[in-house]
Amino acid sequence: MNAMIDVAQQTGLSEGTDSDHRNNGRARVDIDCDIRIGNRAWRRAQLADLTPDGFQVTILDMPPRGTPLFIRFAGIQLLQAEVCWAKVDTAGCRFLTPISPYVFDHIVATCG
Repeated sequence: MNAMIDVAQQTGLSEGTDSDHRNNGRARVDIDCDIRIGNRAWRRAQLADLTPDGFQVTILDMPPRGTPLFIRFAGIQLLQAEVCWAKVDTAGCRFLTPISPYVFDHIVATCG
């Protein structure tokens, strides 16, 4: 899996600390994951943005708002979410239960 954090660019800092992405609440990432939308088969997808409350994902043929989905990363339990908005091949989704700061940090630090 490939992860790229661009905290310095987001915050305007030339050098970031380990906690900048948590303090900002949002991490720009490039994470490969598996996603299951509704009753469809599992597919590969790319996350471009991650917060403890949700994520932005790129995948073809996104379903309408309110559609349930499951997402999984290597080493992390299956997470439930729902589509909040969708445009062509990109969607914003929210976790049904926000992930803890520890899980958020773990995903950002290890999915790479």
